[in-house]
Amino acid sequence: MYIKNILFSLFVFSITIGISQDNNAWLIDYEEVYEESIKQDKPIMVNFTGSDWCGWCKKLKKAVFDTETFQNWAAENVILFELDYPRRTPQDPAIKEQNRQLQQTFRSVVRGYPTILIFDIERDYDGDQKKADGIKIHGKMSYMGDPDSFINVAKNHISNRQK
Repeated sequence: MYIKNILFSLFVFSITIGISQDNNAWLIDYEEVYEESIKQDKPIMVNFTGSDWCGWCKKLKKAVFDTETFQNWAAENVILFELDYPRRTPQDPAIKEQNRQLQQTFRSVVRGYPTILIFDIERDYDGDQKKADGIKIHGKMSYMGDPDSFINVAKNHISNRQK
């Protein structure tokens, strides 16, 4: 009986992890985000967050990002990119450095958390070598208490996008 309980608990735990990973469509690697944006011809929605310390970030995640309404809309319309700046939660050193550099890139636009930007990356090449990335921002958002309001504002920003 004891072994059955342990096996059942492990089974439930593994399914829970699988489901939570499947629902987490937020990418964290800049190059992967760029490639997906180009491949799918979608703008990028970046969430500047302090996941383990920012109260408004936690509220936004619960009120909007964790909802089925938002997740379904996002899957069809944007590439989700999370730039997290935790204080206590360990973070991969390469991601931490990438996020620090992107924080500097967006410092004139991002003044607090949460900040959500919708943008495209315009990459320039010199022959086969990447020369520079330009960022074309379509809109800026912050906390909103429900997914419908958030989506309506995001749609308005995306409508400004010209390819």
